[in-house]
Amino acid sequence: MRRSTPLARILGAAALLCAAVALGATQAARAGTATGAARPDILIPLLAAGVLAAGWVLAVRAAPLVEPLPAAPARAAIPAVLAAVRRDPGHLAGALLFVWAPYAAAAAAYAGSGSAAGSLICLIAFFFAIGTSPYALRDLLGRQLGSAERLLREDAAAGRVHAVRVRIDRAVREDPPGPAATGIRPPRADASRRLELIPGTPDGAPPPVGFRPMSGSGFRTLTGDKHLAEAAAQLVGHEAWLCWPARWKLALAAPTDRRFPLPAALVTDSGHVVWGRTFEEDWDRYLRSGAAPEHPTDPGLTAVPLPRPARFVPRAHGRGLLALAAAFLTALPCLLGLVTPPVALFLAVSAGLLVLGAGLWISGSATRADPRLWTVREQTRP
Repeated sequence: MRRSTPLARILGAAALLCAAVALGATQAARAGTATGAARPDILIPLLAAGVLAAGWVLAVRAAPLVEPLPAAPARAAIPAVLAAVRRDPGHLAGALLFVWAPYAAAAAAYAGSGSAAGSLICLIAFFFAIGTSPYALRDLLGRQLGSAERLLREDAAAGRVHAVRVRIDRAVREDPPGPAATGIRPPRADASRRLELIPGTPDGAPPPVGFRPMSGSGFRTLTGDKHLAEAAAQLVGHEAWLCWPARWKLALAAPTDRRFPLPAALVTDSGHVVWGRTFEEDWDRYLRSGAAPEHPTDPGLTAVPLPRPARFVPRAHGRGLLALAAAFLTALPCLLGLVTPPVALFLAVSAGLLVLGAGLWISGSATRADPRLWTVREQTRP
């Protein structure tokens, strides 16, 4: 991961704006324009978006690498104010552009030609965008913390949480075993990521606690994964308070996961907060036994979110950018008016699907982040 610089943010925002102008131009009425004519009103903003996106990539790659934050003296008090995860306007804008790209491409190629196939494709793509956009708006503009995390935040503000001192030891990624290890092809499974925390207890060498990303669905799943990756890049080696809600039994009143996850927050001595969860195998020995007693929180202290690194990670996002370039080249004959309307419709729909696929890949690969962050292991159980 690399730092987010003002130049990179400006170039990225300008690229998104140009892409939005291009998508908007596909809906603009052009009286007197023949079907299959060149569309410079779409081509020029797309070219500008491509140039700006290339500049954004170069600016990110020229930025310094993200380094661990400097260590701070141990804090005896736990802040009562725990800040939520920062919203990401660029992520929201990108998500909406990717969702609407298939409809915009089909509408640009259809261009009022009256084709029944074109009309049907536009209608399908339109309802897909209409049905998906509310989820993006809800997950990326709504509350960034789930109900379980908000319970912990309320308990901290009320004055008491369960807490234990820990040291952030390493970031671990567990990959599912491959066919060579098992002799069979395993079911599709995603890698598991966590921070390993070493408790600061005097009783020998206790096993590490696994601090995992926040749970969620849809776009919010990516928020939790990216939040954990940012912590892995900046907080390894730091001392912190691992906090659970004072009303932890209430958080388990309606379990939806057999691992019985509990919301947790890492409150570092540097004054930052990282949101996540712990499974029963980790919190049980602290909460049920009383090894993590209730601690008062200090209303005069605030824990703030971590600085946000740049979104672009070369190893993770390369394929997505190649897919975007392929989408532009696929749509280029349509935008130059070099093909017949049926071929233009086919190429435009293909380009729109490539853009959608690139968006899914870029969003998903953001959770993998920089491979150098993780100590890679193979999962030893299903």
